[in-house]
Amino acid sequence: MRFFARGDREKRPGDESVKEKWQIVQGERAGRPLIARFNAGAQHLAGSPRYGIQIGVAIPLRLPDSRGLPQGKEFDEINSIEETLLGKVAGRALLVGVITTGGMREFVLYTGSGEWIRSFHEEMRAAITTHEVQVMAQADPDWSVFRQFIPT
Repeated sequence: MRFFARGDREKRPGDESVKEKWQIVQGERAGRPLIARFNAGAQHLAGSPRYGIQIGVAIPLRLPDSRGLPQGKEFDEINSIEETLLGKVAGRALLVGVITTGGMREFVLYTGSGEWIRSFHEEMRAAITTHEVQVMAQADPDWSVFRQFIPT
């Protein structure tokens, strides 16, 4: 399994207080492999009112392997989607996790304002032609999604 790792931290959007401290988590969900990476460097922001809305951006895989994980050139396409996502959320949300399981990759972000999310979804759908883009948002002031992977 290859993971996208970004070396140019200065271009990564988010809070300056967040250090890059990505941790890989492996397990199972519904009997299928789950592989995730979460930035434990964001742990100190959990519960902050500045980041009380959780956004999930789900990208269903077109050609997952028999375990529901990406393969072949789809890795590069998914990495490109992540780059696009980072550009579109710059200054508005903080990417804290990436989950791959069950034929899908989901990006987990936190933000403090939801007014821009609908237009962000439309922008992502227009920019990504290789895959379907699903966006959901919910109040999550306790960072329950993050804490499932990085206990605080």
